[in-house]
Amino acid sequence: KIYLDTSVINVYLIGKYSEIEATRFPAVDKLFELVNEKGLHAIVSLYSIQEVYSFCKKTFSPDDVGHISRTFLSVLFCSKFELAGLLTREERLLHRSKFDMVDLSDQPHAISAFLNKCDFIVTYDKHFQKTKHIISACAPEEVLQKFGRVGGVEAPNPTED
Repeated sequence: KIYLDTSVINVYLIGKYSEIEATRFPAVDKLFELVNEKGLHAIVSLYSIQEVYSFCKKTFSPDDVGHISRTFLSVLFCSKFELAGLLTREERLLHRSKFDMVDLSDQPHAISAFLNKCDFIVTYDKHFQKTKHIISACAPEEVLQKFGRVGGVEAPNPTED
């Protein structure tokens, strides 16, 4: 079971249209193929849904945000994943000390992945390396290697998101 971080979801949604993300898109596209066609169990949280909208809000004009984010999310919702809800106050309080992260906006993702018993957080964000004592974090390319679906795709260095 894998947890798909927003850094991977955004590549899936905009990678083929973005010069910056174009090199990552082939691996992420293969990962989603593995999820959709081969039944790899993937979790996406409502935190990521909100972050996709926030990304659109920062990237596109105010008049286009609602339409573009809806279009992106409709593409995402055509994929076969399990949707994880927001954490309860109790869950956040109980688990936040386990996940001492530099970027506190990543903490709910790590807790959600942990509570959903995911094997990996699939991400390009290097902040998740701080969670490896509890839950592994790896790039999509590494997941593809684990499942024998490399196809000439190399693992890039994680980024600071």
